[in-house]
Amino acid sequence: MPSSPRADTDAAVRDRVRQQEVIANLGRRALETDDLDQLLHDTADAVAETLDTEYAAVLELLPDGDNAMLRQGVGWRDGLVDSETVSADRGSLAGATLRSDEAVVVTDLRTDERVSGSELLTSHDIVSGISVRIGAPENPWGVLGTHTTDEQGFTEHDATFVRSVAKLLESAIESDRSQEERVAIYDRISDGFFALNEDWEFTYLNERAHELINPEGRELVGKNVWNEFSGAMNRAFKPKYERAMYEQETIAFEEYYPAPLDSWFEVRAYPSETGLSVYFRDITERKEREEELELFRTLLDNTYDSVLVIDPPTGRFLDANETACQRLGYDRDELLELTVPDMDHVFADLEEWRSHVEDVKNEGAVTIEGEHERKDGSTYPAEVNVSYIELDREYMVAVARDITERKKQEQRLSTLIANVPGVVYRCKNERGWPMEFVSDACNEVTGYDPEALERGEVSWGDDVMHEDDRERVWETVQQQAAKGEPFSTTYRIETAGGERRWVRSYGRNVFNDERNRVEVEGIISDITERKRLEATLKERRRQLEESNERLEQFAYAASHDLQEPLRMVTSYLQLLERRYDDALDDDGEEFLEFAVDGADRMREMIDGLLEYSRIDTQGDPFEPVELESLVEEVQDDLRMRIDETDARITVGDLPRVNGDESQLRQVFQNLFKNAITYSGDESPRIRVDASRRGDRWVISVHDDGIGIDPEQQDRIFDVFQRLHSQSEHSGTGIGLALCQRIVERHDGELRVDSEPGDGSTFSFTLPAA
Repeated sequence: MPSSPRADTDAAVRDRVRQQEVIANLGRRALETDDLDQLLHDTADAVAETLDTEYAAVLELLPDGDNAMLRQGVGWRDGLVDSETVSADRGSLAGATLRSDEAVVVTDLRTDERVSGSELLTSHDIVSGISVRIGAPENPWGVLGTHTTDEQGFTEHDATFVRSVAKLLESAIESDRSQEERVAIYDRISDGFFALNEDWEFTYLNERAHELINPEGRELVGKNVWNEFSGAMNRAFKPKYERAMYEQETIAFEEYYPAPLDSWFEVRAYPSETGLSVYFRDITERKEREEELELFRTLLDNTYDSVLVIDPPTGRFLDANETACQRLGYDRDELLELTVPDMDHVFADLEEWRSHVEDVKNEGAVTIEGEHERKDGSTYPAEVNVSYIELDREYMVAVARDITERKKQEQRLSTLIANVPGVVYRCKNERGWPMEFVSDACNEVTGYDPEALERGEVSWGDDVMHEDDRERVWETVQQQAAKGEPFSTTYRIETAGGERRWVRSYGRNVFNDERNRVEVEGIISDITERKRLEATLKERRRQLEESNERLEQFAYAASHDLQEPLRMVTSYLQLLERRYDDALDDDGEEFLEFAVDGADRMREMIDGLLEYSRIDTQGDPFEPVELESLVEEVQDDLRMRIDETDARITVGDLPRVNGDESQLRQVFQNLFKNAITYSGDESPRIRVDASRRGDRWVISVHDDGIGIDPEQQDRIFDVFQRLHSQSEHSGTGIGLALCQRIVERHDGELRVDSEPGDGSTFSFTLPAA
């Protein structure tokens, strides 16, 4: 049902109230904070949340006026904030916004003919958004924008909200600029200053001088400097000042003043006809830093990495730590006589070096790997991080690490990965599964070049993974990440050739020190063939189950339907025996006895067949069963036969298993009965024990009976198969078939090990509880 006009109006009012609350809150933050970047980030976050958009950006126009940098924002891929730049020309969205007094609202960036989307926007699949200029049209500071990947129609109130927030940022940025200018002025007058007359008396001190040497606020004008600051007489201050005063020579020096000031000062004393003008500043922190630098130099000389300071234009080595000298085989003086191009294993000539310098200067820092050559001509692999630094002059700093062991490990790892049956991968923590590394097996499994995935030309999540599986796989990984556990998930992929295949991904989430998930890594295996086999087996299993069901129905029906005519035969035979017993001769009585006995055995066989057919359909649900108690109960049930035959049953420690207690009772009863029946001339000796095998138990029943011929061992588990005549041993020949069927219902296996005359061991497996 569509919403009512009143409901729409109420919702719009609530949105505007919310927007006003956000503006008020941001205004309060702007007044309270002096951290502009934090304010810009909080503003972007608030705008995105208020307008329910996925991205927000604060772009700062760079000095060249042609580009703008992503100063702050939310939603963007890691590493883009404070580094990514976009064009600010007229045809771009940023450029159009900078030149517009109104908010620029884009409903569909893909079809909008007014502006073109930057790589930053298109790479994030952005469709709609609002952009507003920050600052005056003649001197704009940048752009505030909010964007979404869905086509969205923004209202005039939404545009007004973003303009208001941009105005607020404009004020905060202007305030920050004013603060920076004030700090610069204070820095220029930050020196302490005092004037002395010819009698060494103070004639003037500025506020900074009082802060540095007179924090207690004494009245110093007219007082003698040596009386007020006697600690200066035993240091360089007095002789230096006297030299300046009496020889009319400008003096500059650094000196420490003891307690209570306990500070280092940099001093410049200028003589005049009336006395001295003294400028000074506290350099205690600098001196402490110099001491720290000295300590740092000591540590640097003992670090594992080589550190070299290089002059960019010439490539000459300006300094090197002890590690670099030892690793390259040079004395420090020898090394400082060389240039980078001199060491021709790195750069061929000065031009190639200068080209490298420009690359480093543009990037700020680069990392390269290569072979470093020692003085004796031998080489070793090194990873070098080169930085461009501007202090009082320009420097290049190269930090080189010997990666011989790492290279060996990488080679071993590369060999291992090449032989792993699957795709080894590492990807970013994003829905598109952007790959940072993919092994060469990717080509075989997907048909895609691994480098295409690493460069982002092909997205695993968007191009390879089947679209119907993406959400499920993402949720699985997210859930396991929340638990801090590895994950395993199966899904479909579309190969480069359009073939659909099944894969299983085994992986784990990689966390940083703050327990934030930053990467996912693992192995993706092609299980297409296994899936096909599973489907085939599933169909065959279904057919087999249907066949078994029909056979069970047939066996049940056949046995049940045979009961009635068999009862009739038995009844009439018994009737003949009672009525004509006196009329029958010996042969007739024997024939009648055979007929009755055959009918009884037939009934037993039908009952056994009926029981056999009901094992799966009439069994009880599985539950934990204590086998020791169960075996004791079976012995009680067979107590009469045990006592009659003087049988002895020894039972070891038996486990707790999962199964149908009633059916397991049948198994032990049949095995014990057989052991007693086929014990031979000796008293039956039976032993029961168990051993663990993974998540299952192996139960063994041993006897010392007559044993079974190996050629006959497979037959004993068939229905109605007997190895002895009825006159030798009675029975139906279905007991072991029942045992096997029961064990199979428990997903186990029943087997026999026997030799004639050496007894038999029946072993079967059951699931552990």
